Amino acid sequence: MRIDWVVALIIFLMFAAWAFSYYTQLNSGEIVPKAESAFLAGKMISEYMMVPASSTPASFSSASAAQDVTLWVYMNWTADTQNTTRVAASPWSGGSLPCMISGDRLYWKANLTSGDNRFFIEQALADSPPNCDQAIAETDENQAVLWADEGRSVFTGLKNAQLCATMNDSYRDMKSEIGVNFDFSVLIQESGSEYSCGLPLPRTARDIFVFPVSGALFDGGQVNVSVRLW
Repeated sequence: MRIDWVVALIIFLMFAAWAFSYYTQLNSGEIVPKAESAFLAGKMISEYMMVPASSTPASFSSASAAQDVTLWVYMNWTADTQNTTRVAASPWSGGSLPCMISGDRLYWKANLTSGDNRFFIEQALADSPPNCDQAIAETDENQAVLWADEGRSVFTGLKNAQLCATMNDSYRDMKSEIGVNFDFSVLIQESGSEYSCGLPLPRTARDIFVFPVSGALFDGGQVNVSVRLW
């Protein structure tokens, strides 16, 4: 038998054995693509850093245009969301109209157009100094109508900073609480600043996966969060 046929036979048998082994592990669930696992871990870490928030439309019909009108609604607050409450002219804008909380009422000042006027009352489950702390004369006139709220998860600048500090001080505890197996570092870019937390990036040759998330901060401005895993 010629030597090239012998070599070819040996290579074929080795490939067949490897293919059988791979097929067996694949069917037993032992092979999970590392990139897919990193994607899921990155998603878990980014979601851990976010807080639940809601935006509730409030409408008021005006017979004519008017300036600096006081509107109000009844609210059902919790202690954890009251400080973050704001009234915006457009949803998730990060801004707020002048507003005040008094008991179970929320008052705000607005300029009205003739016809339907819509505003957005937004809250987040986060630490915050009071947003609606202006002085507005109370009135029983001009009650607005509340509609169904839209919920979403958002980043806040204050929680980003708090979590980053905790991540640096108690990395192993936070990693265990999130429930991921990858080591990770988080790069946060917001309002012209940039900082990172977690472990330093490895200096040796390693596969590093990046899970990026971008959006508006609840407290105003934009944020880019990059979870880097290895």
